[in-house]
Amino acid sequence: MRKLRIRRKAVSTMIGGVIVLGLFLTALISMVYVSQQYDQYQTQASRMSQYDIQKSSEYLVFNPPGLKQLASNAVVPGWGTCTTAYNCYNMTVTNLGGVGVQIVRIYINSTGSGCTTLCVFNPTQQLTAPYEFNQAGQFVNRGETNHVVTLALPSAVTLPGQTNPTEPASPLNAIFIATSMGNVFTFQWPFTVVPGIVTEAYSQGIMKVAYQSASGGYGYGTGFDSKNEPGAVAAGSGGTVGTGYCHTESAEPYPAGPGYAEELTVSGLSNNNLWFVNPWITYGSSDSYGILNSVENGNTQLYLYVIIVNTSGADYTISGGTIDLTWYAANHIDGTLFGIYYGPAPGKFYSGSPWPTIRPGDFFYAIYKVDNSIAMLNNPPSRSVMFWGCASVTDTGTSGTSAEDATFYSGNILSSGFWIRYEATSGGCA
Repeated sequence: MRKLRIRRKAVSTMIGGVIVLGLFLTALISMVYVSQQYDQYQTQASRMSQYDIQKSSEYLVFNPPGLKQLASNAVVPGWGTCTTAYNCYNMTVTNLGGVGVQIVRIYINSTGSGCTTLCVFNPTQQLTAPYEFNQAGQFVNRGETNHVVTLALPSAVTLPGQTNPTEPASPLNAIFIATSMGNVFTFQWPFTVVPGIVTEAYSQGIMKVAYQSASGGYGYGTGFDSKNEPGAVAAGSGGTVGTGYCHTESAEPYPAGPGYAEELTVSGLSNNNLWFVNPWITYGSSDSYGILNSVENGNTQLYLYVIIVNTSGADYTISGGTIDLTWYAANHIDGTLFGIYYGPAPGKFYSGSPWPTIRPGDFFYAIYKVDNSIAMLNNPPSRSVMFWGCASVTDTGTSGTSAEDATFYSGNILSSGFWIRYEATSGGCA
């Protein structure tokens, strides 16, 4: 009997141990499962949060002229030919957001004529039917400016625009751009710009700088001339990195893109020209070197140009204006309108009466002469900095004789940044 009791006690202990082990395993499995589910939840929540951040970071703006109708035989590379069966339009946008934008669909709603029943455009690799847009332009990289998307309408459908060129444009078309993130950006075309009041001018965001030696300096050496930049002219005829010149962009005739040096014929200056290069100059820790140092010492004269498009529905003339760029507090780079460069290549410089008439949709270069008494060196930077700001244009000249009547025009232009590269050693281009 005693042996039987011992055996029963051992069996009970084993059964109890199995039960306890099962409880531990069940709890462990439950904890692992709950932990996995929580990790999945956190991962999904993080993914959704990142998605929301990316969605809120999308920011498309419509660039004037906004829509431009192409010729009936225009060829869109990689897409097709706009034959008599289609009305093709180029739409230009800029991505000012922090992420790339994928366009999934475009809608246009017109009043009076055109897309009066809502036109819906889908992306396609080849132009095979109307109501399509070129898939090659579907993605807009972050920071990309003047991105072109080509749209195709039936030949019988023409979007209504401005009918009287002497009157301001009025919005006749509402354009909706839907993105893969679920955002919808809305624009109106044509743009509403009313002459006769202070209004907005438009800058493509492209600014360039030119400089020449100036008289009346304070004995810190000869000034700089942008024509001597290594990329501006033929090799061997200009400056080198060791002498303080660092621009290497190649020369192209007017109007060149933002990546090139441009020679503009400007009367009344040395050699009757100005070489404009990308918007940055050097600043040294010593007064004996650095282009900005030379400007402050009076040995070099700076010129800046900003590209402006006449987005109004009427002609106007420009005879005055100012520019103001700032980095910090009293650190300003200011200037006044020196002249404008306008017309088909090779273009022409205007600095006095008669000023040219700027037609709707045309662009021109507003050239500003920088005041050498700039205040930025009151608080000199010890690192590279960016100057930001805006410029203005008006048809009221410095004499103030132009009346602010119904033909008066004035506008502001947001300019791209002006980069000051800090150099700790002479002749460096870090």
